[in-house]
Parts: sequence; C-alpha cells; structure tokens
Amino acid sequence: MNKLITLFLILILGLNGFSQSTFVKGYFIKNSDEKINCLIKNNDWLNNPTEFEYKITESAEQKTLTISSVKEFGFFNISKYVRHNVDIDRSSKIVNELGYNKNPFFNKEELFLKVLIAGKANLFLYEDKGLTRYFYNKDNSEVAQLVYKNYLTSEGQVAKNNEFRRQLWNTLKCESISMNNLSKLDYKQSALIKFFIKYNECTNSEFINYIKKKEKKDLFNLTLRPGVSSSSLVLKNGEYNWKEIDFGKGLTSFRFGVEAEFVLGFNNNKWAILFEPTYQQFESEETFVSNRTTEEESVANVNHKSIQINLGLRHYLFLNKNLKLFVNALGVIDNKVNSTVEVNRVGGAELFSAKLVTGISTALGIGCKYNDRYNLELRYLPNRNILNSQGSWGTEFKSVSIILGYSIF
Repeated sequence: MNKLITLFLILILGLNGFSQSTFVKGYFIKNSDEKINCLIKNNDWLNNPTEFEYKITESAEQKTLTISSVKEFGFFNISKYVRHNVDIDRSSKIVNELGYNKNPFFNKEELFLKVLIAGKANLFLYEDKGLTRYFYNKDNSEVAQLVYKNYLTSEGQVAKNNEFRRQLWNTLKCESISMNNLSKLDYKQSALIKFFIKYNECTNSEFINYIKKKEKKDLFNLTLRPGVSSSSLVLKNGEYNWKEIDFGKGLTSFRFGVEAEFVLGFNNNKWAILFEPTYQQFESEETFVSNRTTEEESVANVNHKSIQINLGLRHYLFLNKNLKLFVNALGVIDNKVNSTVEVNRVGGAELFSAKLVTGISTALGIGCKYNDRYNLELRYLPNRNILNSQGSWGTEFKSVSIILGYSIF
C-alpha cells in the first residue's frame, strides 16, 4: 500500500508539470492603496491563503506576494480576500480536546479573510486545517469573530456557546428579522449567508454574494465503465515435484462497471472520491506434466468470477478547457462469486480443489477525460494471493485493464 501511495504522489507531481496553470483576471491592492490589475493563479484554496502568485500579463514573469504587502486581492466575479487584524479563537471542536471554559480564547492575528457577502453587513470566512471561523462587520465597523464554541459542562457533557446569535441580534436589527430567525440559526455557511442576504435586503442595501451555489451535476458524475482486462495467474504448491502451474499472461476477460464520482468542491475541483462496482470473469485450462518419470499429465482449471468494489481518490490535471488527465489510487474489495481452481490427473484422481476467496487489494490508474463526457483509463492491480490460506498452495495473480468511460451525467 505504501508503494502505491508513493507512486500515486510521483505521478501527480510529474504530471503537474504538464498541466495548465490557471491564471485568472484579478487584482490586488497594495499597502499604499494602489490597485493593480493582473492575472492571479486561482488555486481555489481549501485553507485561507497567506500568499498568492500573479503575473502582470500572460507572458510576464510569475511573482509571489504575501499578506504583509497586500491589503486585498480577488478574482473578478469569482472571489475576494481582504486582510484584517482580528481576534480569533482557535479552540478545538474535537471532543477529547475540549475544555470546561465556555468563553473563547482570543489571539490577535493578521489574516486574509474570504468575503462571502459584501454589503451594508459583511460576512467573512476563515478556514485553516479543519478550523472554520466566521467574521462580520456592519458598515465600516471593526471586523469581529462570530463566536461559536464547543465546551464541556461540569458533568462532562458537550455543550455549545452560541454567542454569535446574540451578536447578530444586537448588531443587525431590521423589521423583517425576529428572534425566531436567530434562535435556531446554525453556525454554517449556507445558513449565515441566507441571514446576511436577508438583512441587506431588509435595509435596501446593495450587496454581492460571492458564493455561487455549485450545481449538483457539477459535483457528481455517473459513468458507465466497460473494459477489457489482461491477467496473469500462477498456481504454486509445495506438495508435489512440480512447483507451479502458469496459466499464462494473456488471460483476457471483459469487465463492466458503473462509477459514481463525488467531486470535492475545492482546489478547482481537482479532487474526487470514487465508488465503482465492477463485474468480470474468465476461465482457463492448463495441461502440464505432473510426473516426469511416467510422463503422466494433469489438468488445472480455473473459473474466476468476481464483483469488485473499488473505492478511492482521483486527482485531475487540466491540460485545456476540454481535456484533462487523471490519476486514481484505489482500494479494492474483490468478492469472488462461485470461483474455483482445480487440479486433476488426466482421467484420474483429484489432486487439489479450492474456492477462490474474497480479498482486499489496491489499484493504480492513469487516464484522460475529454469534454467531461468520455474517458479512457489504464489500471494496474498488483500481485496478490486469491487462495488466501491453503496450506502449501498459493497464487500469484495480477492484472492490467483498459477501461472506457461514458458519463451519463
């Protein structure tokens, strides 16, 4: 498994050198208040950035700016980050790390806050390695954190400090906003965005919603995945003079699968989780000399049927608008269905018989996708034993598959 992960990372790093860097029209504002229009590399950050890369023109040199030299930067009609010195509470939400103090522990930090709603009332987001904090202000007032904290009661129960509701009630008053609107308000992005939109609309204020709801079809893909597999199978034993039976390296079988792809909504949709059930089967027979003294022959038969459950991670590398490469790292549950291997003397007694067993293995794939509709993948499943524990008997089984794909949606 470690070798697979290492190879997966090597492929990502290597192919990234050929992928297209996404520079988008944007701007930044210097500490001197000078606004510079430029091209900024859009990494669609999962965590709030502390720096960014930019170019003045397509052919210009790529440079980096840090938070200390920039007050604000953004992408036109996409997103915007503003620098603020804020008090932030970084208390953990993990149960075994909770304390008994319900009050936040504030520290002053200089951060790029992501603007969610810009208007009379502004809503900001800060994320950092699992930490999520929302900030707000009204008009030109000081930016403050909306307080929400998990803590332990004296009885050791988990409780919640929902101070953010009181903050909003005291600061953002309007005729259409009642205590009922706030009493069940969740400390979640979608709920807070709706509330800030409601307030800005109530006060007849112009506002910008920087969070465009991504359509579900953009984040979920269902793909038909037929293909062909070429496998090699060697049956080994320690009981007889012949040590192994090689069924060959060209065991061809057809496979059919359906892939559900769940695209993760960050880093420009470069990452996805895959779930792919697949059915495949093959049969093979091999005749060999089992007794070199008498030249007696035996026959080995394998009947292999399986339903594979593939679950893993995909990383995309964009080449242009219509074409992208991808690398898959998968865990595979290989469920055998009435699968057997048998060795019999020609016209005589049975030497060995066993059922092939369900096992867990790994797989690595590399491929391309065109127009978000058609894809082609080369997938490798490394050597594994499909007999499990059968005394001195065992197998070496590996396969390479060429898989076509057509996305239904």
